[in-house]
Amino acid sequence: MLVNLLVNCQYFENYNVGLDGFNTYGDGKPHWKPKGGYTFKMPVDSDTIFYAESEVVESAIKKLLENHNSVASKFKYIDHEVQWEEPTIVEGLEEEIVKLHQLVS
Repeated sequence: MLVNLLVNCQYFENYNVGLDGFNTYGDGKPHWKPKGGYTFKMPVDSDTIFYAESEVVESAIKKLLENHNSVASKFKYIDHEVQWEEPTIVEGLEEEIVKLHQLVS
């Protein structure tokens, strides 16, 4: 059975990259700044992910993430989870927040 492995990462941007190219600060070193979370979805057979050692899975994920890094941006592995099925959509959150906010005000 095919499942999705959701990989949570920290996304970084290199601030030593400007409109004129690289080395904006002139020191030649990257200046990485965290910009928020990022999630990758990786399809995988459930038997493969279920029976593989966690260290092997984590190493494989990190290797794949390296392919998405560049001199301008990079991803740092945080954790992962198996998504066994599509999430259930629950409508009405915005209305509930507004209603609760009006009760508190």
